[in-house]
Amino acid sequence: MKNLFKSSRPLFFVLVGIGLAFISAAFGPSGITAQTPTLTPTPAETAQNSDLLIGSTDGILIWTLVITLIIIVPILWNWRLWHQQSTESKTPR
Repeated sequence: MKNLFKSSRPLFFVLVGIGLAFISAAFGPSGITAQTPTLTPTPAETAQNSDLLIGSTDGILIWTLVITLIIIVPILWNWRLWHQQSTESKTPR
């Protein structure tokens, strides 16, 4: 009986997620086909900042590394404790 509850919780959330996706698709905005084409005005020339380059991904790379470290470091920090707890729960008494 306990195994049934362990597998039913993720299944419940997956089904709720799929249901919300279908409801969102059914009642959401109608899409791009109903829009009429409009002309976009040409932007005026502006002074270019020499520090920023078009297509530069330096900032994105730095933030990606920071976010990755925020996620990975606590996992690695607590890995040994989690491993000990899982092996203790598996040993027969």
